[in-house]
Order: sequence, then C-alpha cells, then structure tokens
Amino acid sequence: MSFSELKSIAFGLESHLFGLQQRARTALDKLRTDVSNDLRQDITQRAAILDLLQRAHQQAERAMLPNAVREKNELPWEMVHGLDALGLLNGAKALPKTPEEFPTIVRSDGTLLGCRQWELLDPRWAEALVEWLEHWLCRAPFSHKPTVLKVPNQLKLAIVGDWGTGSFETNAPSSKIANLVAQLQPDFSIHLGDVYYAGTDEQEQNNMRDWPQGTRGSFTLNSNHEMYNGAFGYFAELARSFPLQNGCSYFALENDSWMVVGLDSAYFSKCADMYMEGVLDAGQLAWLAQLPKDKRVLVLSHHEAYSALGNDKTALYQQVEQALGREPDYWYWGHLHNGICYQTVGNFKGRCVGHGAIPCGVASELEADEGVVWYETELAGDPNYPERVLNGYAVVTLDGADINEALLGEDGSVRWRA
Repeated sequence: MSFSELKSIAFGLESHLFGLQQRARTALDKLRTDVSNDLRQDITQRAAILDLLQRAHQQAERAMLPNAVREKNELPWEMVHGLDALGLLNGAKALPKTPEEFPTIVRSDGTLLGCRQWELLDPRWAEALVEWLEHWLCRAPFSHKPTVLKVPNQLKLAIVGDWGTGSFETNAPSSKIANLVAQLQPDFSIHLGDVYYAGTDEQEQNNMRDWPQGTRGSFTLNSNHEMYNGAFGYFAELARSFPLQNGCSYFALENDSWMVVGLDSAYFSKCADMYMEGVLDAGQLAWLAQLPKDKRVLVLSHHEAYSALGNDKTALYQQVEQALGREPDYWYWGHLHNGICYQTVGNFKGRCVGHGAIPCGVASELEADEGVVWYETELAGDPNYPERVLNGYAVVTLDGADINEALLGEDGSVRWRA
C-alpha cells in the first residue's frame, strides 16, 4: 500500500472518530435528559457512565503493560475508547491508534491486543459505544411469533458465528468461509450473530450482503453488537434477507428425531452491561417449555452456555435447562471469537464457533484445560495478521437420530470431527 493510500486511510479514520466524538457527547446529554428530569439523578447517571468508561480505559492501560495478565471480569472492550470518544481524558493518556504506536500482543484467551482493524484497540470500536449510548432507551419492537419449521429427517446445517465483518481485506476469512459454505450447499445456513461494529442498518446491509443462503433458506440470530443499535438494523435485515423468520428473532426446526432451537439471548440482556451476558425472557422460556419432550435438542444462540474455560455453566444455560426440563443434547454458540469444543458433561456437548471472521490468536490458557477437547491453534499464514489462527465454521448433519459434527477451517480443512 502506497504512502498516499495510508495517509488517505488515516485521514478518513480521524474524520470518522471526530464525528463519533460529537455523537457521543450528544447521546450522553440526551440520555441524562431522557432518564430523568431530576438533576440529582442526571448527575448520578452521568457519573456512573463516566466511571465505567474511566475504568475501561484504565483496564486497557494495564493490559498494555509488559507481562500483563488478563484480568477476571473485565469490562467490555467496546468501552475502552469511551474517554477518547467523549473527549474527556482529563489527564489520562490517549490510547494508541496505530500499530506503530503499539505492536499487537496475543492475550491468553487469544484476543489480539493491538490497533489493527478488529483488534481490541481498534479505535473504530468507539462506534459500538456511541450506538449503545444513543439507543440506551430505544429498541426495535420484539416479536413473539417464532417460526417452527418442519424439516426432513436428513438435514445438513452450516453454522457460522460472528461473521459480520464484511470483506474487510483481500482474502478476508469472512469471504473464504462464505464461498466454502456456498459450495457445501447446506439445507440451512445459520448465523449466530454479531454484525460489526454496531449492527446498524447500513452495516447489516453491507456486511451481510454476501451471506451464503442454504438451499432451503437461512436464519440469523440477535447478538450484543446488534443490540448496540437497539436491534433496529437486525430486525430490518430479517425482513430484507431472512424471510423464513417472519420478523422473529428465535425459531425452531423440527423433524421426527430433533428440535433445532435458535434463541435470542441478546434482546433481554442488560443494557448497562453492554448485553454481554445471555438472558431469555419469560416468553421464550414458556415457548421452550412447550416444545416436544420426546426429541433430541440442539440449541443455537449467540451467547455461551459455558464460560470460555468450560468450567462453569452460565445463567443462560440454567434458564434453558430449567425450561426444557432437562439438559439439551448439543449447543452451538458464538460471542467468543474462538473455535472450541468442550468435553461432554452428562449428555451435554458444547461447541463455540465464534471464529467466523474476527482475527484471533492461539488461546494459550486453553492448552492444559481438562474441560476442552479441541481449540484452534493452526496459524492462518495471513501476512496482515501473522498471529491469526484459522477462522472457521461448523457443519452439522442430522440423519434420523444420529448426528455428525465437523469444524472446518477457512482453508477447507477439517479441523475437528466428532
């Protein structure tokens, strides 16, 4: 890339960030006014948000120190550029914005701490924060009219998580995976959610444009990133490109032996926590409870059923198990940008396939984890992201009561098979 091209990109990014700064200030002022006409509550609300952004900024500063250890219960990294976005650093050091200022580090969970696009310090993540502030009290209407579709007893599903980057570079993993899924010709292709940076209508249209449709159709789930925009972009995309869902963010596929259940774990999650923890509402739980009890169950969601290390079941898992009256047989989720297969616990098998597009390195903390059967460690050979491991997707084939699972890489290789 020539110097003039680099200069043009830098200028465009600077202009974009300036616009976000103006929007962030306006959104915060509007939020204070909308929440309460009581000045004391306005001040408290503003102080609480600024405290979160301050702590997130400090979290990033600590993470950049030599030999830093990943902290437990980290704040969402979408918050870390908040003080920059609001122009309220107040003596705090501005975070780096280019690879020259801070070379990329692979953290123990595989996330890339750096300034290149999609890495944790990518300043473009500020858009997610701004959309979150702008839509704190404003969400798209929710539908409780899920599709329950009768499907054949032999069924092939392509499952891809966190795919919504668009084709951000030549040979982007999202493009490779889309081509492979299209060649596979599954009955249904299913996206587990996350369209970046903030699930706006424009981003949904652009980044989901090349989504590979299954021969019988496709489904897409809601996520934390879609919720930053209040899910307005997400529900518009349902109407535009996913007609089988009839405007509803959860669904089921049913045959003689299986219920494949797609859930909206994001809409009712806590806004104040940036929708990071999966939650189901009473309507979805009641719907789950009335599903047939004599079939095997495969659950799909954006949020995870296990903690990353596979040592704790989440509150979302507890909700689903209680509603079903038993543990599900299989569960595929995204949210974490890794490919991970967990040990069978009881009859339950958990799989994380959130590695559909976002660059991620080797998660060293999983190396000796007894709860993990497999995780992706093969470097992708990407000159733009030398630390990146292969991105990938899952293929699940149902044949009567039997199931065959495979995780495939962006290069077409079989990375893991049950």
